[in-house]
Amino acid sequence: MNKQGNWNRREFIVKPILWAGAASVLAKTDLLGASPALETSALPILQRTLGKTGLSLPVVSMGVMNADVPGLLRRAYELGIRHFDTAAGYQNGRNEEMVGQVIKEMGVRDQVVISTKQPSPKRLQNAAEAKMRFVKGVEGSLKRLQMDYVDILYHHSVDSVEDAQAEGPLEALQSLKKDGKTRFIGLSTHKTVDVLSEAIRLGLFDVGLVTLNYTMAHDAGILSTIEKAARSGMGMVAMKTQAGGTVRPDAKLPKELPAASQTALLKWALNHEFVTTAIPGFSTYEHLEQDFSVARNLAYTREEELFLADKTFADQAEFCQQCGECISGCPRQVDIPVLMRSHMYAVQYRNLGMAREMLASAAPGRGLEACGACESCLATCRNTVQIGRKIAQLKAQPVSLFSGLV
Repeated sequence: MNKQGNWNRREFIVKPILWAGAASVLAKTDLLGASPALETSALPILQRTLGKTGLSLPVVSMGVMNADVPGLLRRAYELGIRHFDTAAGYQNGRNEEMVGQVIKEMGVRDQVVISTKQPSPKRLQNAAEAKMRFVKGVEGSLKRLQMDYVDILYHHSVDSVEDAQAEGPLEALQSLKKDGKTRFIGLSTHKTVDVLSEAIRLGLFDVGLVTLNYTMAHDAGILSTIEKAARSGMGMVAMKTQAGGTVRPDAKLPKELPAASQTALLKWALNHEFVTTAIPGFSTYEHLEQDFSVARNLAYTREEELFLADKTFADQAEFCQQCGECISGCPRQVDIPVLMRSHMYAVQYRNLGMAREMLASAAPGRGLEACGACESCLATCRNTVQIGRKIAQLKAQPVSLFSGLV
């Protein structure tokens, strides 16, 4: 049976946005103890313009990375989601295949905004070859998507200023846009301040995909940089809005955060008006309905306000900010940010494929294999991440996580 057949069988607070009319009434009602969620279905879906692209998108989109059920995309479209985000490497290309097949079957290509991402080969010095590989990779994505073009093409996982400046990918992006293979170009990054500042300086990118969640509420540098990028005309898309997914492996937090906590986190990100839309990576119908429930009303319920007012979550979430300051405390200079992202994918997202890909991106001698000789981890986090414990949890993952890794 084909892949499609297999899929079908498995099936803190910033000022809330309050608008005229029904939403303001709902917010006041909530102060009396009623939940505004009971009435939001009568409200229109909130739309924002994606920077200079002119695209108008609902504030909640879909990050398809962890999803493998075609019906979930169909239901997302039925609810009102119009932007679907995937990438060449997600599920070894099967994620793009699923997105493309569903959109084709539904006949809604002109009603949706599709984004995909292409990484550039690491440690490849020849710009011409880097451009060729990038273009070839995008052509593969278009074939899997069964599309002539995508709406947004990202240079994927740009995590240094040098990567943002890389001549090969920059030339490829501009060439693909000129040739009509993509309408707009962007970059995705987990190193927001440095990379996004360089993107602003370059002035070439239409869209930026950045990490933004409640654990960053204290970080004025990140918030101001994203806002500056938005003012420059870049459309800002938020990822990791729920600070690492719903599953929590540590005793300090529930194994799965309550729905009100999840919606509070998503609303917090979207209550920054410089963000156009968020791409939560739900993979169940329950989480889809939960996340999209915020799309008509970003006012906090009382339960959500209480959650955000409790400052312990940001500490207990142990969300790695990818700053890299911890590396200086490691005698082997292990790429700890890579290991922390691998932990998030493997332990919290339960996505061993993404974790394996992330582990493989570490430079030789600076990956997980370098962590075996220390009796205890000497690296410390400037925030709250328990690095040694997370590395131990990563090592305890199924053997399949490490297949193909040296």
